[in-house]
Amino acid sequence: MADLNKGKRGRLRFAPTLQLEQSLSLAAFVMSLGITLINVYYAMRGSEIAVDQPRQIILYRDGEGSASILTAAVRVDAINVADGYGDVLKDASLSFDAGRSSFDYQGTIKTVFVGESKAASPPCEIGLRCLLLPGLFIVERSDEILDLPSGAARVFQLTFPAVQWNCRGAPQACGQMGSFTEALRLLSQTDLTARVKLRFHGDGGRTLTCRVARPDIAYLSKVGWASIPCQGAHRDGG
Repeated sequence: MADLNKGKRGRLRFAPTLQLEQSLSLAAFVMSLGITLINVYYAMRGSEIAVDQPRQIILYRDGEGSASILTAAVRVDAINVADGYGDVLKDASLSFDAGRSSFDYQGTIKTVFVGESKAASPPCEIGLRCLLLPGLFIVERSDEILDLPSGAARVFQLTFPAVQWNCRGAPQACGQMGSFTEALRLLSQTDLTARVKLRFHGDGGRTLTCRVARPDIAYLSKVGWASIPCQGAHRDGG
């Protein structure tokens, strides 16, 4: 009888230990499941791009004489706030007429303010294209991938040649964007609202809007460039 009671007491001591192990196993399973669901959520969400509102738009003359064209440059400040997921800017376009016509982006530029003397202009590196305008040196790069690694911030100054061969949309609207002089004549008719559409590979589209005053055509014709601040700016889509 004593041995039987001893066996019962042993089984009674073993039961709480088994319950504790089961509770710990269940807690570990729930924790593992929670971590897995969180990882699945972030994997499905992917990159998350935050884009600032535009502050200004630069209009400048590209080329010489009757062969010159008008190019618009818009600065894009973007941050990939996602952890572990990069992204790439697939394409971008600019419209001055609410989407009736638009111009694809052809590359990026870096701007350097210089003196009036051509001797003061920086050298142009091999593989790049450089323009020297009064007081402004422009370095163009066309063959590059605009990437946004995880947690990184990037500044892209996108260029949009406003010319017929780079125009998509209504033929009548595109047909008016010929030379630099013709483009200025068209833009001088009203205040401008520049809409830039961005499309990222993972995080979809954004639309940036920059409303500017009517440009000084005489100044643009003489100097060849102007930096025009956005009087009203906003972004859609993030």
